[in-house]
Amino acid sequence: MRAHSIVWLAEGNTVHAMRMTAVMIGVFVLAGTAGAEAQKMRLGETLVMAPYEAAPPAATDGVVFQADRGGRKGQYLVVTTHAAKAASATEYRLLSPETVGALPDVDVLGIHYVKVRSERAAAFEQFVGRTLHPAVGNLRPDLRILYYKAVAGPEAGSYIALFALTRESRDKYWPGGSDSDDLRTALQPVQPLTQELSTYFVEGSSLTDPKFAAAVFESRTWTDFVLVAPK
Repeated sequence: MRAHSIVWLAEGNTVHAMRMTAVMIGVFVLAGTAGAEAQKMRLGETLVMAPYEAAPPAATDGVVFQADRGGRKGQYLVVTTHAAKAASATEYRLLSPETVGALPDVDVLGIHYVKVRSERAAAFEQFVGRTLHPAVGNLRPDLRILYYKAVAGPEAGSYIALFALTRESRDKYWPGGSDSDDLRTALQPVQPLTQELSTYFVEGSSLTDPKFAAAVFESRTWTDFVLVAPK
């Protein structure tokens, strides 16, 4: 763009052409950056999630996601980081937030509905803060597993393991929905934790087959929600 602009203009206008070209390039870069930011969501220590079976109203307060994989495929999810207005919304709080550092920008929420044994719930939360989050909360810059507890709403008292992803990282670690070698490499150092982790879960609720790279970290009940770009 810059070379062509200078050639087309007379020599006396060369400086003007260079300035105009620089401005145009700057506008395109800023527009691209703004668009990229608009299509991701910064996770918060509080996440309020409201499910919708059909597309939510355009005026809905929050970021809209839609499930494309897993048990709730097709369902919509409106997510905010502040108090919910919808009666169907559940408020989740990040366990031991001080152990995971700055939260990422995502456009894929890999939600695994963790079933913790009621008599081991307190011990599970301690394990997350003491051992699990320091290990998997910053597993990779583009692959983080974050544990949240529902504190209000229809799902109060339950837990989720949130695989914080982008479209690019999901394609990298689960291309076409299958485990990649990159995923196996990423999870290998934390595999020893799964032995204790499994003791907190309701029997049969987690994926335990060792052929799956994220066995035990993944639940049998899960859904991937992908951000719906605003129109």
